[in-house]
Amino acid sequence: MTVRIIAGTGDPDTARALVGLLAQLPGVEPGGTLADSAALLDALARAAETGLDELPEVVVVHDGIGPLPALDLVRDISLRFPATGVVLLSADGSPAMLAAAMNSGARGVIGLPLAYEELGARVEAAAAWAVGVRRHLGPGRPGTAALPAVAGGTLVAVAGAKGGVGTTVTAIQLALAAHASGHSTALVDLDLQGGDIASYLDVQFRRSIADLADIADVSSRVLHDAMYVHEAGPALLLAPAEGERGEDVTDRAARLVLAALRQRYEVVVVDCGTQVTSANAVAVETADTAVLVTTPDVIAVRAAKRMVRMWDRLQIRKPQDTTAVVNRHSRGSEIQPSLIGRITGTRIAASVVPSAYRELQAVVDAGRLHDLDARSTVRAGLWSLAAELGIVQGAALPAPRGRKPRRADRDRGQVTLEALGMTPIILITLILVWQAVLAGYTFTLAGNAADQAARAAAVSADAQGAADAAARSDLPGAWAGDAKVQAGRTDGQVDATVTLKVPVLFPGAIDFPFHIHGHARTVDENPTP
Repeated sequence: MTVRIIAGTGDPDTARALVGLLAQLPGVEPGGTLADSAALLDALARAAETGLDELPEVVVVHDGIGPLPALDLVRDISLRFPATGVVLLSADGSPAMLAAAMNSGARGVIGLPLAYEELGARVEAAAAWAVGVRRHLGPGRPGTAALPAVAGGTLVAVAGAKGGVGTTVTAIQLALAAHASGHSTALVDLDLQGGDIASYLDVQFRRSIADLADIADVSSRVLHDAMYVHEAGPALLLAPAEGERGEDVTDRAARLVLAALRQRYEVVVVDCGTQVTSANAVAVETADTAVLVTTPDVIAVRAAKRMVRMWDRLQIRKPQDTTAVVNRHSRGSEIQPSLIGRITGTRIAASVVPSAYRELQAVVDAGRLHDLDARSTVRAGLWSLAAELGIVQGAALPAPRGRKPRRADRDRGQVTLEALGMTPIILITLILVWQAVLAGYTFTLAGNAADQAARAAAVSADAQGAADAAARSDLPGAWAGDAKVQAGRTDGQVDATVTLKVPVLFPGAIDFPFHIHGHARTVDENPTP
């Protein structure tokens, strides 16, 4: 068996030494080295998308890798890719380091400087463990179905370009849409000092994410005690009521909590607020999809540009890996989504949220955002966004009825008129294509009928009569009535010509004045002189 190995190290000398020794190990296929934790996780995620068998059996992580600490990276790989064995490469051979590595999920620790025997033993042990796990997870095990290569649910991080752009409303509606489609869903408030999910959903709950900050092993029971299951369906993990307690939630605590949530829920939606903290930076970095909410005004777009540039500088997330969604959109705005995409360098969501605050005002004031009318254009836009992000199967909702037309309705009316204006062109194009099909079909019929006529005339004493009957036998009625068949013998050959008219649109109604001729020739086989 070939053991595939990739490594993560930012030290060029260590990378060269490691690749050189791995290439000498029997049955090992080195897959190269990656310089940082983000690149390593991206490579594993891409491999996992195509199936369990595409993941490398072993990943070697150097303790000097960044920006994510090595032990956190080991834990993240172990949780997200359980069928891959992780080995830590470290110059610290103390029992404390060994214990920390094992607690993080590493299958072994390799000391520095590298030694061939130790490297081979640790890689062999990790590969054997990975093969054993895959044997139980894969389709080869009798009576079981194949499990996905990446364990855990989908994590969607929602951040705002600035305050007031609708970040929390977006996060809540995405979670409601995911739950309505049948997914087990968790909604996390990581806006640690100003989180308002509890206010929007009329929740009073004593526990918060801050209560999980000092817990090293976030089990399902611990999560259950800290979360509140809302009447609308999603399970809520709220921000602390006392804003100063938000400082207790470190990046390490956030990583442990989010990893535990992904193991329990199919969809995890995180409200990251509008400020970059160590905790919500973890959510944006590890999210399957990062959504940046903005409005189509100069101030918000500038803030969105600053945000994505900050994420890029801090190696949290690249702009092209971020999805920007435009809230309070109208076709009359000078700043359209395509322009926002060019300015920020992000991918713009095709779904936009219309400017219709009156639809939200009553439910927001009552703290009942989950009671938003199903006919609301705002809800329709956000649920359509959920479908675009892949966390629901479909979210198109009808437009609200029983009210005066708003800007969004007028926009849809304009689109309808533009579509009607294109209708004649579309119809003419379809007519021309259909007529071309009829002409081609007529040409095919003429050639086939000529072949039939020639073969029939070649074996008959009455060449013309046989040819006429044979040619018309396979012709549809709309073409057979006006068909002309000519056949004759010349120098031991039989020639047949079939002439057909080309119908106009409907065969049998009107014909074009020009004709299509089919010709065929064959050897005269009639024994009669």
